[in-house]
Amino acid sequence: MLQKSPSGFVSLIAALMIAAVLPAETYGGDANPVVIELGGQVITRTEVDARFQVAIWLLARRQGISLADQDPAVIAGLRDQYLDKYASELVFLQEARRRQLEASDEQVEQILGQLFASEKGETGFLDDALMRRVIRDEQTIALLSEDMLLDIRIPPGDVITMHHDVKDSLATPEEICVRHIQTDSADAANDVRKELELGADFAELAIDLGCFERSHSASRSEFEKAAFAAEEDQLVGPVESRLGHHVFIVYEHRMPRAPTLNEAYAQIERELALEQLPQRLQALVSDSGIRVYPDTFRVSTD
Repeated sequence: MLQKSPSGFVSLIAALMIAAVLPAETYGGDANPVVIELGGQVITRTEVDARFQVAIWLLARRQGISLADQDPAVIAGLRDQYLDKYASELVFLQEARRRQLEASDEQVEQILGQLFASEKGETGFLDDALMRRVIRDEQTIALLSEDMLLDIRIPPGDVITMHHDVKDSLATPEEICVRHIQTDSADAANDVRKELELGADFAELAIDLGCFERSHSASRSEFEKAAFAAEEDQLVGPVESRLGHHVFIVYEHRMPRAPTLNEAYAQIERELALEQLPQRLQALVSDSGIRVYPDTFRVSTD
């Protein structure tokens, strides 16, 4: 896992990049051997390393961490793991092409916009075109996953059983929606209440606090206790809180409610399909005939 730790990540990346141009005898065998074979497609060690540099940069960017703070040994371990990951991605992309699926330019630019939302980012040593390719492949695989979910047929009986088991956990929480008038003292709050009882327009004076859930903490505030005990449209107060004194009205009180089978059917069906999706994806890889050469991929330290 990437984490904050002193390191020399830049030197590791430099080593990975230099390795591709070193003489074969210093790198161990062929200087740029084939490490993945899929049908007639061959992928070399240099190609995988180039993608790994982009992938690890994207991972760090999304997690908001600096690659310069990472332990080179951790990054080297991730590099070794990346070979299998990329091999699986090649199989998934092959299946996506068969289904005529590909992420659009707009999707790629949207991801780039999110990555650089706060700046006109510089990718440093990264190949900009390759970064777009990696992002497009990620999004294409996401499209494939969604398409494969549609292939999975869930028996209605399984949905009914799951609904029975999880409907309480899917229930919407108890909520109240409150408008209040806040004052600095109990006397001022009492004066406000008297004005309201004499006909002052509550809506003109009140601020909408919106809706919030009931807390299950033993340390619930007096304001919360009074609010959840109130009837809808009942004038309540003054009630003291750490912010002051309040006169308020609960304009909506929503009780907990478990969804019906019809309401939850699509969600539960999707969840059950998602449970089967990893097996479907693994079957694609197993049936693809892809060959991976991890020993060849590892950089010799001799």
